[in-house]
Amino acid sequence: MQKLLQSHKKYLIFTLVIIALGVLAGIIYYNILGSSIKENIIMTVNNLKTFEYNAIIKDLVIMSILLVSSFFIVGIPLSLFYLFYEGLSIGFLINIFYVVYKIKGILYILVYILLNKLITLILIIFFIKKIINISRLIIGLVIYKNNQTVKNKLISNFRNSLYIILFTLIINIILYFISPSIANYFNFLIK
Repeated sequence: MQKLLQSHKKYLIFTLVIIALGVLAGIIYYNILGSSIKENIIMTVNNLKTFEYNAIIKDLVIMSILLVSSFFIVGIPLSLFYLFYEGLSIGFLINIFYVVYKIKGILYILVYILLNKLITLILIIFFIKKIINISRLIIGLVIYKNNQTVKNKLISNFRNSLYIILFTLIINIILYFISPSIANYFNFLIK
């Protein structure tokens, strides 16, 4: 595992910076919203009994679009924007729960994010690496024409991308069933 991390160190740092910028943007975005919008958000959060998270369709559709768009090279900027968006949504949630519930709200939402987003975010980071590889290999195919090595690498990256999508789907289905009960266990933090 350490060898894998070491070989992709620059890529991982790059993706973590994008996510961190997204988190920061989410915090800033909440703070620049109008006061009436903030009041509506606070009222909505206060009235929710449980916080259920269902990303099955969202992740499936977005990852499929990113995979297809990688064959047209636009998958790279789209996937990096999606990573930024995921960070933005995390920052937005953290800020909302801090405003509504203070420190207990941050603890609750961190547990919630770790439970519902961490594994899929890690999978998306690996998925985006495959997207980048596919786009680079498509460029290689255009330059080198019928190079069998490039074709084999392209097929391998495409197959691995499909495996990651399938694994993300399975994780999201499992989380759909177990997440509410675990989140309810931590509801004492936001009461």
